[in-house]
Parts: sequence; structure tokens; C-alpha cells
Amino acid sequence: MTDILAVKASARRRGNSDTIMDAALEVLQERGAEVQTVVPKQLSISPCLSCNACFETGACIQHDDMDELYSRFCEADHVIVASPVYFTSLPGHFKVFIDRFQCFWARMYVLETAPEPKRTGMFLCVGAMDRERYFNCCRTTVSTWMHVLNMKCRVSRFLPGLDERDDIRERPDYLEQARQAALELLEGR
Repeated sequence: MTDILAVKASARRRGNSDTIMDAALEVLQERGAEVQTVVPKQLSISPCLSCNACFETGACIQHDDMDELYSRFCEADHVIVASPVYFTSLPGHFKVFIDRFQCFWARMYVLETAPEPKRTGMFLCVGAMDRERYFNCCRTTVSTWMHVLNMKCRVSRFLPGLDERDDIRERPDYLEQARQAALELLEGR
């Protein structure tokens, strides 16, 4: 069975990025995938302290909701992220979440004990602006984060023209793109 970890990065529940994610997850579940969802906005996590204690042990010295998530990210076959763009970047609570994986950076580059490389990722990103450069910062941040998890971001889609909560409902072509992206992830294309 395929284990999927889905990260819904938006602060707004049931908005455009959640709807895009749900379309992708539907395809994956139809094909037998087991899905667990993580919503960073709903977690009680503190920002990285930049104390470098993880350079010694590979573990974060802070203990909060991240404790149980680290192993889940190592065990998942695929990690899927759906996020909106905020000022050409990711939502702040999601960035705090990503920053807490500094201990994985330490494992990979300082301690040389990277997680098993079996995982692959997918990134779905929605935003109002219709310019490729509007999404570049998000793409770089998510790809770098996945790299630190020893994972390749195999599939990505950037979907412009979505601003209001239900704009996605007027774009069935975007929902189809999310479904196709999910198939590409499973098929390894």
C-alpha cells in the first residue's frame, strides 16, 4: 500500500488549495493509497531557534507537535503539498513548519545520516497573479525542503488566477490538472 502524507498549507480551510489537494487525493485513494493529512496552521509549533543543537544529535531540542511528525515524514512514500502564494512566498505558519526541519538538514549535511531516499513529492500551488515569477520563491523553498527530506519533488503545478475562496470551482481544468499530477506521481513520470 502506498503511504501519502498530504500537507495542506493554507490558513483558509476548504479554499482553493484545499480543493486542489482534495482532487489529487481522491485519485490517490481510488488507487489504494493510505492518506494522512497535516495542517501546519492547526499545529502547536514554535519557530526554529537557530541554536544548532541538532548539529550534534540530528534532533530538535524543542518538544511540541513536530515531535510525532518527523518520523511520519521519513516513513511516507510520497509527500504532497498544496499551498497558496502570499506576497510571492509561502504562508508564514507553513514556513515556520518547514524551518523546523533544520534538524533534517543537520542529519544530511553535518551528520551524514540522511533519511532513506524512497520518497518523492508533489507541489500544488495556487495564487492570484498570472506570472511565472510569482511562484518561483515558493517552488524554490518547497523543492529545497523536500531535498533535505532526501526526496525529489517529482511533480508540480502552478495555478494562477485564484484569489477568492471559491475561484477554483470555476476552473474544472485546474482540478483535472491536480488529478493528472497525482497520476504522474504514482506512475513516476
